[in-house]
Amino acid sequence: MGFRINTNIAAMSAHTNATMNNRSLDDSLSKLSSGLRINKAADDASGMAIADSLRSQANSLAQAIANANDAVGIVQTADKAMDEQIKILDTIKTKAIQSASDSQTASSREAIQKDINRLIEQLDNIAKTTTFNGQALLSGTFSNKEFQVGAYSNQSIKASIANTQSLAVGAISQRHDISQLGNTLAVTAGTTNVLGATTLSVAALSVAISLGNTAAIGVGDTIRIDGIGNVQITAMNTATGELTINTPLTKSITAGATISIVANAAEDLSKLGTVTSLAVVISASDVSGFAVGDSLTITNSTGSVTRTITSVSTSLGQIGISAATGLILSTAGQTIALSSRDTLGTAYTGADYQQYTVEGVKLEGVQMTDSSGNGVAQSGLGRVADLINSTSSSTGIKAVADTEYNSTIRIAAGNLSTNMTINGITILNAGDSLLAADSNNKLVNAINANTADTGVTASLESDGTLTLKSDGRAMNLSGFTTLTGLNDGIHSGTLQLTKQGSGVIDVSSVHYSNSGLTTANASATTLTDIPVSSKLSDLVFGKVDDNNDGLVNTSDTVGLLRTRAGASKAMDIVEAAITQLDSIRADLGSVQNQLVVTVNNISVTQVNVRAAESQIRDVDFAAESANFSKYNILAQSGSYAMSQANAVQQNVLKLLQ
Repeated sequence: MGFRINTNIAAMSAHTNATMNNRSLDDSLSKLSSGLRINKAADDASGMAIADSLRSQANSLAQAIANANDAVGIVQTADKAMDEQIKILDTIKTKAIQSASDSQTASSREAIQKDINRLIEQLDNIAKTTTFNGQALLSGTFSNKEFQVGAYSNQSIKASIANTQSLAVGAISQRHDISQLGNTLAVTAGTTNVLGATTLSVAALSVAISLGNTAAIGVGDTIRIDGIGNVQITAMNTATGELTINTPLTKSITAGATISIVANAAEDLSKLGTVTSLAVVISASDVSGFAVGDSLTITNSTGSVTRTITSVSTSLGQIGISAATGLILSTAGQTIALSSRDTLGTAYTGADYQQYTVEGVKLEGVQMTDSSGNGVAQSGLGRVADLINSTSSSTGIKAVADTEYNSTIRIAAGNLSTNMTINGITILNAGDSLLAADSNNKLVNAINANTADTGVTASLESDGTLTLKSDGRAMNLSGFTTLTGLNDGIHSGTLQLTKQGSGVIDVSSVHYSNSGLTTANASATTLTDIPVSSKLSDLVFGKVDDNNDGLVNTSDTVGLLRTRAGASKAMDIVEAAITQLDSIRADLGSVQNQLVVTVNNISVTQVNVRAAESQIRDVDFAAESANFSKYNILAQSGSYAMSQANAVQQNVLKLLQ
């Protein structure tokens, strides 16, 4: 073996080993100080990726558990609130049973009714004020809510809480046949114009009286009318018994009111006579939209009243209306407002004017005429629904028109073999092409561009199917079947009728044709069953208005608990309300159980995921302390070896002695 000085191989080898050992010693110290086996990606690249994924899943599961617990809190809040509502309903039912006994007098039933009113008010107050994190829970707006209860998307639980207000619960239903009455209704395509609010004025106001002493009064005299006060006579016709007065009438005049001379020392204080009739003439700039028999609503600063038109003069521009108790008018010239809705009228063919009777109440509308004086038709279920709803406060019948037509087949790609038309209007021509699912919206845009003529709007669903919706008219389709999945032909939609209270709904048979809605059957035919329903709010107000299933007005004194029969019906309504609330609570109970089971499951999953992550990421102190001891000893021996390697080179000097 030779001796070399320039390259100390032994020292270099010792240095290399010492460097690697020191690196391992540093890694071991890092693991022991942090408690982690993986402190940097280089420690275990694949293990770090797996551990990070497991840590993300575990953290997500922790938040999912929190979400589920929040959902449980929402359900419990709603459940406890409904429990209080059911207690209120129990009290209401008890009082209804009390009122149903003929041992109660009218005054005691009145007291019970007032108590019921307060209880229902409190029930509604609970429904309106029960909230969670600012969200109302029992007002009907908490619908189709989703709670994320998993670590990944679409791992959710849905929940809805129905409306528990008195307007929405307590429905009781019966089934009644719709029978054809043998009337004829013809509706053709046409356009109607809404009159809106028309400004009218009182053109004349006369009071006809039966005079007991004609010599006792004259023009310029002051008389007293019962319920009105003192007024001055400006004109008098003793032959007809008509007086003209100059003072605005701020109270009601009714037939039979007493006419007396104002008390003066020298005057006869005996009764002169009584009011025998009232006549009112209203002037308007255009009365062509009104017909005898129509119902008009007159409104001034003191209120409103609905009366029947008794005469129409297009040449004079005047409308005569019937007088009524509670009709408040002033002397000639005062401006009043009259509202009229032509869309509530029935349909007309030529100059014919027809009306329908439902439950004995005439469904009256405003007749519309064209420039030739002919009736303008009002077509479609939407108009019929408006007509029925216009008198729902009297009939208790409400109508909902549904004129939507949906395809179940995705729009196919291809060329049209024939023209595509709706109600005779060409939408696309033969040879035009469509893309699959109408991805460029060519068909939808073409249909919507012609809505003014067809009355039909189109929309695309997420699955590529087509939905058409009419404004109330029938939809006559042609050229749609091949590519859209919508059948060609006439699609009329449905008309659903609901009646508040009891009774049979009689309407005439209807079906659609190309020109709209027609019926001309002569014999009575049973068509279908119609649900009849009542709501909990009927216990207080007993009827509904045109706009919703709610209250006619807060001063309405109609209440079910004021009669024995009404109290009996009230028991059924309350029982139905309790059943409905119990059903809602049962659904929420199922949701809560589902949430609790989910929390239990994901809690166990979270523990297992954390354990799996720990196996990868955390250091084993027993094994690592042994490694540290090894590297520590090697570090010391390495230093000694390097020292000895350097010392060996000095042996060469002995050769030079």
